[in-house]
Amino acid sequence: MVSRRNRFGALDIGSQSITFLLGERVGAQFNLIGHAQVPSAGVQKGRIEDAKALSAVLRDLFTDLSKRFGTLPQDLTLSQSGTHLQSTSFELLLPFSDFRHRIEQNDLERLHRLIAEKELPPEVVSLHISPKFYTVNGARVEQPIGQEANQITAHCDLLFGKAQPIRDQLHAVNQFGFSVRHLVFSAMASALAVTMPVERENGVCAIDIGAQMTDYVVYKRHTVVASGTFPVGGQNFTRDVCSGLRILDQDAERLKCEYGIPNLTPETPEEIWVVGDRSIGDKAVKTKNLRTILLARAQELFGYVSKCIGNEKELLSGVVLTGGGALLKNIEKIAAETFCCDCCVRGSVAPVNETLKSPTYATCLGLLQYTLQPDPTAPKTTATSVWKRMCDWFKG
Repeated sequence: MVSRRNRFGALDIGSQSITFLLGERVGAQFNLIGHAQVPSAGVQKGRIEDAKALSAVLRDLFTDLSKRFGTLPQDLTLSQSGTHLQSTSFELLLPFSDFRHRIEQNDLERLHRLIAEKELPPEVVSLHISPKFYTVNGARVEQPIGQEANQITAHCDLLFGKAQPIRDQLHAVNQFGFSVRHLVFSAMASALAVTMPVERENGVCAIDIGAQMTDYVVYKRHTVVASGTFPVGGQNFTRDVCSGLRILDQDAERLKCEYGIPNLTPETPEEIWVVGDRSIGDKAVKTKNLRTILLARAQELFGYVSKCIGNEKELLSGVVLTGGGALLKNIEKIAAETFCCDCCVRGSVAPVNETLKSPTYATCLGLLQYTLQPDPTAPKTTATSVWKRMCDWFKG
């Protein structure tokens, strides 16, 4: 009998699909032994709106996984995305009694402890908190150790979420006998899966486009310098096509998936038949109109991300798009124009089978990577303060 403790799982509950990956530790190695992706229910923009519907889907999912793979894990890593998440920046100053004090490693460690212990209102939970850069005596420095100073200030990025929606998600999972050990922001998980260490060192923005939400994170020198989420995703592209071309939802989805943002070349047909067989009731739409609609939405989406990351955009050496919404044809060209740097659509950079290489599995693969080989920039507070608070809730 395989021990539950030797197995680990990653769970990504989205508004359109729920993805689960199952792994097993074998000595110092691990094997990815199973995966499943099923339609979601009861979730809107990262929040549980119908707990009963979600529970039914999860029950069927876990029952099927148990039949297929036997023992399921005791612990899970759970992704976080949705309108209940917010990001902000803040500063924390550490003064020194000696004006000629020379900053040492223990000073930075003390500063980092103060950052980790930052108090937040009881109704919110910190998911990620880390210094973006430092200023010494008012001047920005790349490496504060060894500098003479009477004070040092850490300029930090904070990602937090409202406690009740997180509590609802934990209850939805824990009722099936699991223990959620880590909560990880979806974009950070995806970034671990689809970007390489050298990219996170040089500066990269990972944008995860889901069905209803888009999450982003910017790394520089292996440090998160910007992160955020907003309620725009692939479904918005479909609805724009539906209303703009006055066609049915299913037809809009098909045109979006089949043609993407069409290139207007001499070889491009001027019209596209919606159903495709020119039968009675079928209608033709202009290719340029389809392009105009999808182009406008893509430009708005990337323009918003660009505005949110502000000056950090100058640090980027590239942008990586992932998630199901990134499968829209030619969307990477619009991102490249917006961010003025190289851009690509990418799934996992790890050696996995072709199915799991799809960008739709990026978040779950990143969750497993976080569980097994924690990245130094990953949200370490999820394993301590968040879990302690959740345990306190369920005791109450």
